Amino acid sequence: MLPQTMWLNKAVEEQLQTLKGKTGVTPNVAARIAFFRSVEKGFVFDKDTDYKLSGSLKLDKFTWLGKTQIVTELLLKQRYPEYSDKELQTAWAAHVEDGVSAIRNQSELRTLINAL
Repeated sequence: MLPQTMWLNKAVEEQLQTLKGKTGVTPNVAARIAFFRSVEKGFVFDKDTDYKLSGSLKLDKFTWLGKTQIVTELLLKQRYPEYSDKELQTAWAAHVEDGVSAIRNQSELRTLINAL
């Protein structure tokens, strides 16, 4: 399962903060949307990739995942059964980074909803 405290790459955090400023959607909710967009499009994380978690927004997993926690953890375990908890957290962060690219340029809540 995912660790109790999780964080993202600094660049992704900045994109989520910018999206919040434009749409009002909080970073944790936007991260959930981005994660599921990434899974939906078929992104696969390779743990041999040098992926750095450099962000400063460290939140507990319930805040990051909310009511999607069980589904998120099950999807990660299904897709990456051999990964450790730390590797799953990195995979989650990489999925958020992959998925945020589809929503980061939305300028208001209405366009974000239409993009989904």
